[in-house]
Amino acid sequence: MTHEAPASILHAPAYGLLLAQTECHFCHAPTPTAAVWVPSFEEHDDEGLVDQGEGALLRYIERLNEEAAAFVAGHAPWLRFDATRTSGQTYLAHHCTTCGALQGDHFVFSPDGPYWPQDDVQLASLRFIRGLGPLTAEASAAQSGWMNNVPQVCSYV
Repeated sequence: MTHEAPASILHAPAYGLLLAQTECHFCHAPTPTAAVWVPSFEEHDDEGLVDQGEGALLRYIERLNEEAAAFVAGHAPWLRFDATRTSGQTYLAHHCTTCGALQGDHFVFSPDGPYWPQDDVQLASLRFIRGLGPLTAEASAAQSGWMNNVPQVCSYV
């Protein structure tokens, strides 16, 4: 008998969307992307605090609170829940706006993707939309030093 670990829940006091563009791996058309950014977070499971950190991008988002989900859907309709073959899970995944092909988080957030800036010039090319209120999610938080600079460097939409 196997037991799944209880889901951990991530809480952030605020959030925003980082908008960029990538090339569809299927039809090669340019397609928009959006990453959910948080300025800080705490992750809890049934036993208490699991992790905490500063600026982060959320990946493999399996669940969002209702208000944040509505905000994301309104600003990034190409992000929708879908099952992927690569990860074997259902999460908020990018879809090409031309052909509809799923663009997995593994590829969108890879070193060749738009969310791997090498300097502030590349970071400034990301457009930032500030979210409304706090965020609760079931997701993975990916951290890097540049993520703390988002409010100061990225252009606001």
